[in-house]
This record gives sequence, structure tokens and C-alpha cells, in this order.
Amino acid sequence: MIETQETFNFTTMPLVSGILLLIFGTFIFIFAIWRRNERRKLTGISEFTCSDRMVNTKGTEKILRFLAVLLLISGFILITFEALRIEGKVMNEVTAS
Repeated sequence: MIETQETFNFTTMPLVSGILLLIFGTFIFIFAIWRRNERRKLTGISEFTCSDRMVNTKGTEKILRFLAVLLLISGFILITFEALRIEGKVMNEVTAS
């Protein structure tokens, strides 16, 4: 394999963006699950006694989970395509030499 700067420097902007999307998506997903579990505890039951607030809370948790899954999938796709692009560049350099 030809040793170029591209083979040693894998930190490109799409890769960093994909990693950040994965991190934020994971944190949002964990927060949504934590919030649901806190709501189901005995102290959470007394906090969410009003049925109107319960509907809004469930909707908010559903939106948070959807946003987290969307961020996780887009981060994974971004990292995958960037890795394939870098691999394609390296393979083209090897075959061109």
C-alpha cells in the first residue's frame, strides 16, 4: 500500500460530524429512556398526576426517541460513506501506481 497523508490522517470533517451525531444521538436516547423510567417511579407518578401533562410528556419522549434514532442512523451512514470514500481513494492510488 502507498503511504500517503490520506492513509495516516483519517480525521476528516464528515467523519468528525458522524461521530458527533452518534454521540448526541446516544445521549438524547439515554435521556429519553431515563426520563420515561423516572416518570414510572413512585415519585414520578406523583409528579405527573395531571393527564394533560402526561400526554405531552409521552409525546415529548416519543419525539426525543425519534430524533435520537434519526441522529444515530445519519451518523452511522455518514461514517460509513466517508470510510468507503477514503478506502476508494486509497485503492485508486494503489492501482494507479
